[in-house]
Amino acid sequence: MTEPVKPSVRYAVHAAGLLLVAAGVATWARLLSAPAPSAPPPPVRTTQADPSADAIAAWFGPGEIRANIAVKGLIKSGEHGVAVLSVNDAAPRPYRTGEALGKSVTLSAVEADAVVIDKAGTSQRIAAPALPQPATPGIAKAAPAAVATP
Repeated sequence: MTEPVKPSVRYAVHAAGLLLVAAGVATWARLLSAPAPSAPPPPVRTTQADPSADAIAAWFGPGEIRANIAVKGLIKSGEHGVAVLSVNDAAPRPYRTGEALGKSVTLSAVEADAVVIDKAGTSQRIAAPALPQPATPGIAKAAPAAVATP
């Protein structure tokens, strides 16, 4: 026959289990009530001038700055505007008013149909390409679809 477990041992095991449960609850309560770490600030986005324009300007030294600028698109709202430009045959990218396009070349203004650039103190207006007009203005009525009969 087995000997019955003494009550003092049974109470000691229950007390140890209860202490472990209480310690676990206290640990999780402390971890979950701690303030969440703050998110890092968003990275600062800097705009850089076209490096190929600086390289070309360095080759030819001081003198007139040449920049091949093509207007691809315009967005204008009040005094602010964004122009999608291709500078020196690079891929088109957006530029804000006042942003540098190259060495001593900045976007001065965005107009409804053109941009104004400043080349070393001289303003130059570059017109945006005209959009092709649709063949029929407005909403055109579609021809009725032919119904197949069995």
